[in-house]
Amino acid sequence: MPQPEARKDSVTADQPFVELDAKMLLLGDFAENGLWWTGGHEEVVPGRSSSNRSDPGASAVSPRSPRIDWTELEEWYTAVLDAVRAWPVVYDELVSEDPTLAVPPEVLKEIEAQLLVGQDHVHRSLLKASETIMKRPGRPIIAPHELRFILILAANPLLHTYYKPYLGEFRHMDSFWSSQGGPSSGRHSGIIKRIVGLLSNTPNECHNHLVNWFARYPEPLFIRAKDLIHSFLSFRLNRQNEKKYDAKVDITAGLIPSLNAGRSAASLHAALGSSQSAGKKQKEKKKIYNDDWQIKASAQVLALIFAANNTNHSQRSLANRTAGQAASTRDRVQMRGQILATSDFYTTLLDDSDLVADFETWETKKGKFAFCQFPFLLSIGAKIQILEYDARRQMEDKARDAFFNSILTHRVIQQHLVLNVRRDCLVDDSLKAVSEVIGSGSEDIKKGLKINFKGEEGIDAGGLRKEWFLLLVREVFNPDHGMFVYDEDSQYCYFNPASLEPSEQYFLVGVVFGLAIYNSTILDVALPPFAFRKLLSAAPPPTLATSQPRQPMTYSLDDLAEYRPRLASGLRQLLEYDGDVESTFCLDFVVDIERYGSTERVALCPNGERRPVTNANRREYVDLYVRYLLDTAVTRQFEPFKRGFYTVCGGNALSLFRPEEIELLVRGSDEALDISALKSAATYDNWSTKNPVETGEPMVRWFWELFEEASPADQRKLLLFITGSDRIPAGGAAALSIRISCLGDDCGRYPTARTCFNSLALWRYADKETLRKVLWTAVLESEGFGLK
Repeated sequence: MPQPEARKDSVTADQPFVELDAKMLLLGDFAENGLWWTGGHEEVVPGRSSSNRSDPGASAVSPRSPRIDWTELEEWYTAVLDAVRAWPVVYDELVSEDPTLAVPPEVLKEIEAQLLVGQDHVHRSLLKASETIMKRPGRPIIAPHELRFILILAANPLLHTYYKPYLGEFRHMDSFWSSQGGPSSGRHSGIIKRIVGLLSNTPNECHNHLVNWFARYPEPLFIRAKDLIHSFLSFRLNRQNEKKYDAKVDITAGLIPSLNAGRSAASLHAALGSSQSAGKKQKEKKKIYNDDWQIKASAQVLALIFAANNTNHSQRSLANRTAGQAASTRDRVQMRGQILATSDFYTTLLDDSDLVADFETWETKKGKFAFCQFPFLLSIGAKIQILEYDARRQMEDKARDAFFNSILTHRVIQQHLVLNVRRDCLVDDSLKAVSEVIGSGSEDIKKGLKINFKGEEGIDAGGLRKEWFLLLVREVFNPDHGMFVYDEDSQYCYFNPASLEPSEQYFLVGVVFGLAIYNSTILDVALPPFAFRKLLSAAPPPTLATSQPRQPMTYSLDDLAEYRPRLASGLRQLLEYDGDVESTFCLDFVVDIERYGSTERVALCPNGERRPVTNANRREYVDLYVRYLLDTAVTRQFEPFKRGFYTVCGGNALSLFRPEEIELLVRGSDEALDISALKSAATYDNWSTKNPVETGEPMVRWFWELFEEASPADQRKLLLFITGSDRIPAGGAAALSIRISCLGDDCGRYPTARTCFNSLALWRYADKETLRKVLWTAVLESEGFGLK
């Protein structure tokens, strides 16, 4: 057989695509011909059994790499799948060499049609061979090196949305691909479901290797892998939503309620009373994904990819960023060591599902599947729904307990936490009132919050509470107060290590933070992003397991760069200096701390004042320096702050959030206001038409024009005037509904706002300039509440 021997000699490592086997391009044995790109094996074993496992394959992989040449694999797939794409170039070259080979367009069209038929045949054959291999892998996959063929098959462009096959230069009848959608439409779901099934059911050792391998994928390949599994998950969710399920018969007829441990007698009474209505709600929404193994497997594989996404392998330093230069969204993602932002993993299809039932299933610890086990799949809006439900449930429990206690003890017990404060003594009165509630040992702090400003007529339906939070936080975080210190370059603040305030003050500030989350109120606090990671890492041990275990807090130069970019840049220069560090910088392992006009030298390690910084130990010096500034120096301030925060926010719902989501939840978004999104979400009352925007109502049109024309700072002031906060909630501008109502004809009065309801009331002013004058006067010169 001389010809096969010649072919074998011609296929070398330097020429991997010389003389591809024609049988492989048509039907052939896909598994046999594909062995060369799985490791270069030349011998083909006719058969294998589960009892005769090949040990040499284990050396083909390492914990860091599956030893797959992704570039070569992509070239192989291109050669197999897109061989037809080059035919016009080949034809033109042939005609240029011999003009007699030219044929009419009709013949060219027929030639192309035949080539496309062959291309479709190759695609179908490759997919059929892949599915056959996935159906019968031959033995259980229990070793990491046995995963490589799955990763190779998962990289097949035919499975991905990005791949666009060659459809020809001429118009042809519908081909194999013309009616195909992406994985979210169910395309090739028979192969993808087996990929996720095999990957999710491998041992933990394999999962650890997969996380490390995914973390070192080239970024485009990583994104494709994530999109493939995520799209398949969306397809399965859509399929489940389209199915019709028979209602399960409850043999107890709802007479036996389901209660968590530790619930009070009042809760039992309420559960008994509402069992019938709860049963009706269960008929409206069903947990239809609990029994779908493909959804579970997809979530588990995405958990591996998400873990790889957070492995810090792609971390980009911000320490060299120019002082005062704002970090972009992409910079923040890479600074957190992520390839993709957490929001890229959100599955918005879950926003319309029964999130409360999913949360309750997760809390019952019955071993059933729940998406709360995979919180990275839940959007920030879905998590807020769960958090608000958890907070509302606890508030209702406390109010119900208070009601029954007042009946049994014949005493008047408030169903809400009411704070009576003076506007001119806001901090002292507020912190004193909160301290009394905490010190009483009761859990009244978890009741719904209401604020009463002494000497004012305002009734709190949400607006007074918003203003109380806003004014209190601005006063507490005022640099003159001394509890927090600001950096002029970053405009962020942090705990003041030299503060003379007692630890109780920081404890109560933490309580205020918790109350803000508990009462769905955003705060304008300028804490750097790493502070929220520090806060979340210090949470009490969780009672429920999720796929995102809490990571221990570590401090890096990038964390310092968020807060003090100029200092971080100087330390970065120290690390990168090529000369003799000891003789040039003359540093010891000490840090100089200024305390009210005097400088104090603090050793970073034992005998640090006698230990010089050299080229060999400068990394250790920088690490100790950063840790001291961000952790050790502020321990006395942070510890009570943390305890105060978790005194209020101790529920399971908070554990679903990541640090960047907690920051968004507490602070809201400082992104530029999207006026068009605010306009589309607005509602209107008491105008001549139901939708005055469509009918061109002048007053409404002038208002939105003035909003758009204002500077960003004035836009936030107007938003503050209407809503009580100058920041966008975590759900975005579309989640903020502003109500604009008409008060009647112009009578010389100013516009009024009801921040309780995000409402602005306008009179019919004569022209745009009059509206401009009265509107900005009302915005810039008003504070406080009064009754109409």
